[in-house]
Parts: sequence; C-alpha cells; structure tokens
Amino acid sequence: MRVEFGEGVDLLTRAYPKLSRQLKKCAAYILEHPSEVATLSMRQLAARAEVPPSTMNRLARAVDFGTYDQFRAIYRDSINDQATGYSLEGGQVHVVAREDKFDHELNAFHQAAVTNINTLFDHIDRAALERAVQALTDARTVLVIGMLTSESSANYLHHVAATGFRNWHLLVPKSAEYFQLLETLAPGDVVICIAVEPCAAESIKVARHAREAGARVIGITDRRTSPLAASADDILLISVHSPSVFPSHVGATTLVEVLVGMIAAGDERSVAENVENAERSRRNMGEYWGE
Repeated sequence: MRVEFGEGVDLLTRAYPKLSRQLKKCAAYILEHPSEVATLSMRQLAARAEVPPSTMNRLARAVDFGTYDQFRAIYRDSINDQATGYSLEGGQVHVVAREDKFDHELNAFHQAAVTNINTLFDHIDRAALERAVQALTDARTVLVIGMLTSESSANYLHHVAATGFRNWHLLVPKSAEYFQLLETLAPGDVVICIAVEPCAAESIKVARHAREAGARVIGITDRRTSPLAASADDILLISVHSPSVFPSHVGATTLVEVLVGMIAAGDERSVAENVENAERSRRNMGEYWGE
C-alpha cells in the first residue's frame, strides 16, 4: 500500500507558486519524495535536495510552521495513521497497512493497468510492429483516426507525432479537410486506425477506403475478430481490461508512445529540431502559462 501524505503535500502545493527559487527547489524535491521527510534527517534530506540544511527550516516557516521538526511531524503522523509500522529500503517506505474498500478498489485499478502493459509487451506481434514502424518512417503522408472511445488515443497519437513529424494529420469527420485528405490517399500513404469493440462505424469505413486506395492500414484494436482486423495490413493488439465499466486506455497509450518513440529513434536529430521549433512557436504565441 502507498502511504498518502495529504496534509503535507497540500500545504506545499498551495505555497509553491509564491516561494523563492531556492525554496521551490526544496519543495519540489519533497513533493516528489514525501516519504523521505518522515524517514531521513533534515541534513540528509537537504543533501538529497541539494540545498543547505537551513533551507529546510526556512521552508517550514514559509508554510506557517515554527520549526522543521513540526513540519516533519505531519509526514510521520501520516505513516502512523495508516500503518502499524514501516521500514525504509532504498528510500522507499514499506508499509504494513490496513486495507479498506477504497484501497481494495485502488489496487484493482493498479493491477489492471500493470496487466494491460505487460500483456502488450508479452504478446505484441513484433514482426507487425517492425513493419508498422518502417511503413510510418517511409510514409509520404500519415493519417490518424479514432472515434468514440478511441478518440482520445488518436488525438494523443497525433499530438505527439505531429510535433516531431510534419507529414502526420488527424482525420476529423465533418471537418473542412476530412474528405480532401481521404480523396488524396494513394500507395505510399499510411492510415493508423484505432478502434476497440464496439468499433466506431466511421473508423471502419475509413480503413476500408484506405485499403482500396492502396494505402497501408495499421490497425490498433483489442481483438483479432474486430472488423478493423480484416482491413488492416498490420494488426497491433491492446488490452482494454478494466475493473470499471469503462475500457482502459493504458495499453493504447503505451503502444502510441512505443510507436512514436521507435520512429523518432530513426532520425533523432531531425525530430529534435522539429520539436524544438514547435515548442519555440508555442512559447512565442503564449500557449504556455507564463508564471
């Protein structure tokens, strides 16, 4: 079970925007490693955060504690409230804890997410993945589509890929360029279609159209009996198992990152330049929060 450090984390989170640069450095380390506040001495923690020990006391006062020991106490109390004991191994708190209904449900989601990722890597068709990566690397144009429950995965794939590659486009039905992109499909183009059961009808129509136009179709789906499989040149299977009524996107998200990462590895310098240029443009246009 993971120990929650709610009060301490909340205090630092609220105070963080108003802290000095040095105190922010200290607070950021604590927010990332809250268990170390409870288990390390002030000097040990300061050394890991790469700040002078006096900074710890200054941070405690900045969040309205008289001393660092008082600030540290809320982290220790969090452990005592949630467990009968704890030990420190490798900087991690190992807890003997009471498990309630909430913990049981959280663990079920944890296990489902881990299982979906392991299923992807243990059972993926490596030959199909390699063909897909090569086809996407060589493609004249890449179109991405995903509708209904798969829309968010398609958006994420396009957002990441289009930052590094200039020939990727997201197919958005009823948009001005939707039919134009489909009409110009030809051999040498690739369409990535993401569809899990029950599959969106529009996605299957696009996959079939792309196949007829001579484009290569990469299908990301959850079963080989999916209607998408029949139109795909390469099938990449994901697991959508979830303890809730909603399908999990963990497998699809992981596969998206694998695909884009492996394509980028083939031309890291060019991709890095494209990403740098895109980030510069976004900052110049004020798309990021400036504080």
